[in-house]
Amino acid sequence: MNNYHKWTKNEEDIFREAIILYQFNLEAIQSKFLPHISLKSMKNKYYQRIHNNADIKIQIKNLKQQNLQYQFEGRSEQEVYNYIRNLINE
Repeated sequence: MNNYHKWTKNEEDIFREAIILYQFNLEAIQSKFLPHISLKSMKNKYYQRIHNNADIKIQIKNLKQQNLQYQFEGRSEQEVYNYIRNLINE
């Protein structure tokens, strides 16, 4: 069985943004944003494209420092997604 997934640009963008918020919680990312992509494909994408990306590491560090996850409680997934997209586009 071939588990290879050809990622679209949109899927890569969503995954990159979700990593900033959820870090390496691939199960949460899969269930909330990319249910059609296997955890194995996400893990591979993470290590191929994101793990060594300094910009994303800085954004994750800043997110931890600001404790933004607490601020997202009670907000819709779309509000969280829009906020993350705005962070990346700054």
